[in-house]
Amino acid sequence: MEANWDDLKVVLAVARSGSLTLAAETLGMDQSTCSRRLGSIEAGLGTILFLRSKGGLTATESGEIVINRAAEIERRMIRMAEDLSRGPDGPVGAVRLVGNPWTLERLAGAPAMRLLESHPRLDLRLIPYHPRAAARADPTMQLWFEQPPRDFEFAVKLGEVPYAFYRGRDHDPERLPWVTFSDEDSPKLAHLQALERVRRRGDKIRLTSGDNRVLMTAIAAGVGKGLLPMCLAATHPSLVRLEAGPPELVRILDLHLHPDTVQTQRVQAVTRWLREIFVQTFGNPEIAQEPDKL
Repeated sequence: MEANWDDLKVVLAVARSGSLTLAAETLGMDQSTCSRRLGSIEAGLGTILFLRSKGGLTATESGEIVINRAAEIERRMIRMAEDLSRGPDGPVGAVRLVGNPWTLERLAGAPAMRLLESHPRLDLRLIPYHPRAAARADPTMQLWFEQPPRDFEFAVKLGEVPYAFYRGRDHDPERLPWVTFSDEDSPKLAHLQALERVRRRGDKIRLTSGDNRVLMTAIAAGVGKGLLPMCLAATHPSLVRLEAGPPELVRILDLHLHPDTVQTQRVQAVTRWLREIFVQTFGNPEIAQEPDKL
């Protein structure tokens, strides 16, 4: 079994794009050359790495092994290059930050400006989660609620994100059904457990979504009442809480990191930034609005 780094680049490009055409464009070669290179790699390794279909290329079990090991090599080469270029000007290059759309949206404004102004040679890639999100060359960090780390990653707690129940300002809560967050791949979410504590017999759930921004729009329009992150909903002009008091749910937001890139300057810079802006970006805005009791 033999494979050099140029071979592994082809495997990674195919895995990331799911297409020979897109992989070839990424690598700067024509499709026939990319296809021939991939066939040669598979012959050299003595195994099939991808299954071909009309929908594209899907990695086999052997392919996943090679992809994961190739990605490890790539991350180590990134770290070596960064160590060699380390200087007084701070972190250099791009960092990919993967997460739910609403969490990335919270980071994209003033928080991102703060980071990028402090580190002019650092680039930030905000990537909504999808199955191929982690398979890229640049160091990848991931923001997740209640998700165990995958592969060789480890989780670092960033902080607590409070949730509360809201309704549209001009709508009678007694006449509203429920809307709720739903993930078909994770049916036992904390959202549903919190809802079941307050939902009365016969109350219907009329709308579900896997995006809190969609739920917020539905609740503001009067489609129903439901649970939302307080950092999103508390300042929305068309939303009011069902009941005052402490949050009905607190979720832990973790940062998933890979040991091969965690010590790089750029990953360290983004980690410090997330810790510094966390409370202001994801915390309870009602606490900040309370008058000073001194």
